[in-house]
Formats: sequence, structure tokens, C-alpha cells
Amino acid sequence: MRCNACDKESNNQRVCPYCFTPYPAAGSARGGGRSSTSARAVPDSGNAATQALAPLKATFLKQTPLVRFSLVGIVGVLLLWTFLPDSPKSGVDLTPGSVPSNIIATPMQREEALALIKRTRETALVDMQADEVYVSYPAATFPLLPEGQIALAQQFARADEIVEGKKRRIFFHNPSGKVFAQSDGVTGVTVVK
Repeated sequence: MRCNACDKESNNQRVCPYCFTPYPAAGSARGGGRSSTSARAVPDSGNAATQALAPLKATFLKQTPLVRFSLVGIVGVLLLWTFLPDSPKSGVDLTPGSVPSNIIATPMQREEALALIKRTRETALVDMQADEVYVSYPAATFPLLPEGQIALAQQFARADEIVEGKKRRIFFHNPSGKVFAQSDGVTGVTVVK
């Protein structure tokens, strides 16, 4: 039979397998159960939305189960991403040029400072030129959260100050090579964007 809604032909006698529109009953005025290309169903006002979505539904149902489940999953993730509230703010001001003051630094002894600098040199590239230090972190040891990145910079700057006995200018680079923080003797660690 040929479906009046989506104009596709099938062997099913009761319902169109593409858009699930019921075929007219046998012997009715719309074609008597025969395949008819000239008889078209005029959608009534109650089924206008259903008729408009019929081609989309038919296309969706023609896909393999893997594609259908993937599409449903993608739509679900997009809806969650759209309607879930943003993550709560941590209270740390990380605007460019700001000095994070509410990240608490624990007391550090000289041995701990030396150990921290040694660990940093083993995992990151530390380059010293004159009285400036450049620290480049690899992706494997770089924190994802901005608070962790600033805490990492503060710890290294503090350890360097304890070992050297003075504050030096330090530039901290993320894995892509961009400076995310810097430290100097006047302002301490500041955020760079």
C-alpha cells in the first residue's frame, strides 16, 4: 500500500512502517484498501504537528540502531549541557592581573622547598636567565582547574624565595606555551590571561 502521509509504499496492510500512519480501513471512501497515488489524506488541525514531524520520524527510524542510540545520546548530552546550572564559583578571583589572596599557603621549610623545586625540575622545564625564571609545565602534571594552577605557581614561587633568599621574577607557562601566571617581588603571584 502507498501511505497518504509520507507517500511511501510498503507491504504492510494496516500501518505505514515509515511514519506509523494507519492506513484507511478496507472498503472506506479513501480508496478501499487499494494502493492509490491520487488519494491524499488532508491533515486535520489535530494532526498537523504529527504530520509535520512525520518525515523526520521516518528518517530517524530508517537509521541503524547504533545511529539512533548515538543521536539520542548526543541530544541528551546537549540538553544536559544547556540546562544544567554552571559550576559554583570557588570564591577565588582569577581575573587577569589579580592577585589571589585567599589561597592559603602552608608553612614551608628549606628542605621542603628544595624537594618541591627538585620535583618541579623533574616534571617541568625550568629555565633560569639572569634573575628571571621560566617554568613550563607539561600536560601530564598541569592542573585543570584554575585554582590548582595558581596554587602550583604560588608554591613554586614561595619555594624559590626560600631557597634563593629573595623574590625573583618567575613566568609560569601552561602546556600550550602561554603564560598563565607570573610572580615578582612587588605583587607576588598574579594571574595572566
